[in-house]
Amino acid sequence: MAGLLKRLKNEFLPPIKEHPLAEDLQWERHNLFMAEVGSRMVGSVIVACIVGLMFYSSATANALLVWFSGILFVAINSWLLIRWHYRSDHENRSLSYVRTWHWVNLYLSVIWGIFWALTPFLFFPDASQIQILSLLLLVVVASSMPSVTMGCYPDIYITFLTPVFFSFSWHLLSVDFGGEILPLIIAPLTWMMLVLFSIVIHRTHMESIILRLEHRNAQELADERTAAKTRFIAVASHDLRQPVQAARLYAEAMLSNPDMRNQETSEKLARSLSSASHLLDRLLDISKLDAGVLEVNRQTIRVQKVLNEISAVHSVHALEKGIHLRVEGEPCLVSADRSILIEILDNVIGNAVRYTEQGEVTLSAHSSGGSVCLSVKDTGQGIPKSKQAIVFEEFVQLDSGPEVVTGTAGMGLGLPIVKRLCELHAIPFEFESEVGVGTSFRFYLPRAFEDSMDASDEHAPKTQVSLRILVIDDEPQITDSLSMILVAAGHDVEVAHNMQQLRDVLTSGRFIPQLILSDDRLPGNLASGDMIEEVNSHLGRPVPAIIMTGNTSPERIQALKASGYPVLFKPVSNAEITLAITQLDLP
Repeated sequence: MAGLLKRLKNEFLPPIKEHPLAEDLQWERHNLFMAEVGSRMVGSVIVACIVGLMFYSSATANALLVWFSGILFVAINSWLLIRWHYRSDHENRSLSYVRTWHWVNLYLSVIWGIFWALTPFLFFPDASQIQILSLLLLVVVASSMPSVTMGCYPDIYITFLTPVFFSFSWHLLSVDFGGEILPLIIAPLTWMMLVLFSIVIHRTHMESIILRLEHRNAQELADERTAAKTRFIAVASHDLRQPVQAARLYAEAMLSNPDMRNQETSEKLARSLSSASHLLDRLLDISKLDAGVLEVNRQTIRVQKVLNEISAVHSVHALEKGIHLRVEGEPCLVSADRSILIEILDNVIGNAVRYTEQGEVTLSAHSSGGSVCLSVKDTGQGIPKSKQAIVFEEFVQLDSGPEVVTGTAGMGLGLPIVKRLCELHAIPFEFESEVGVGTSFRFYLPRAFEDSMDASDEHAPKTQVSLRILVIDDEPQITDSLSMILVAAGHDVEVAHNMQQLRDVLTSGRFIPQLILSDDRLPGNLASGDMIEEVNSHLGRPVPAIIMTGNTSPERIQALKASGYPVLFKPVSNAEITLAITQLDLP
């Protein structure tokens, strides 16, 4: 029996504390209840006055005095408490305020319940059957009206009902109804029906509140993401325009002034284009993670070497801001994917330097047992606790700080990339931040040992041989620049901009390619696979190929990965093209 009652309780009165929206649920039902409480009390006072008038001619003077004094007592109590509620501070309320008001409303339900329970004691001795049944009908109708009370707090509602209907039930037993049973059982039966109805309404009411809250939260989240993407587009557009503008000015200066055609200007032009490429790489990182095509290739890595390399990259920015970037800790070896580890640390250290205005950024490594802890700690502005959960969402930027004011904040992709790379690599990490104190990240990697060192880094790179390379791209500027780079590297190059030109090259017989370097999206709704298949079909054998693409769609990235050909994502540097060619297993 106890088990059945427990199951029924969990079915119709599920515990709110265990719900993810528990606090919002508490506030929502409190607000709904309190929105109705004023009108409910006014209605109760009016009904009580009508009852007094009903029995004005039949009741004794003492009974009427007690009745109207009771009305005055409960009315003043209710008015004072409700007035206190509406005059209290609505801005600085905690959940304890809701719990306090739950007890206050229980108190009001007790005094109103006792007040209405006095009715049979005061009026039944001298009342007619018509008056008694009319009063019972009036009480039933008045009790069943406040549906919000039933749905929000069934305990408050039942606390009010119980003394009223038990008092009526007891006194109806002493009334002579000529042997009729229904008038005798109508009060307890009504109590049971109202209690059951209240419990059922409570479940329905809470489900509707949950749906409303979930819809509100989903709408707020959608609005936040839309706003975040809008901010991202604005920031990305600004950040992309800056290096492109600089590169354009350097190029125009070199064209208009022969004296500017020197190593220094060329390096500045290359750095400007590299900055633009870095922005696009961040977007590509997200697309690769969405596509699930990143692979973890573990190797043994010297942590200090990696930390020193990354600190050297960010030391210039740190020096410009007047902050100290230092590396400390013991020499350690870890088992990790080098490129993923560098990407994680680069994003975290970049953020640390960017959002630290004074003090220092410390990189450290310490081993403990079978793991190594890599730590990045700064003395920057810190992140408010209310914002710490959302900084790992894509495109989210905080609304304060000098970097935001000056327009030098990032795109809101760094920490989301860090989180997703850590999940991919199964790297546990801890994150702590305090406003005005700073932020710290700790990453835990499996420790490695000297005898597991991969000596592949010490192998001499492959000697690049001269190849006949067929370049396929519909943009003449791309094919022209690729040809310049490849010819300078000693390769023989032929170009095709579409399928017809490709067929002309193949049928002429003057050029038999050893390698295909093809764009992925080509005229006639064709893709790189169509071009490679055409070459292979004509030659009767497979030809090694490298695909270049600017498409960052996760679906397309997955398809290219499944093709088995190496894929380079535009913009591509000379070094990346050279490396991709040397890594091919050419006959």
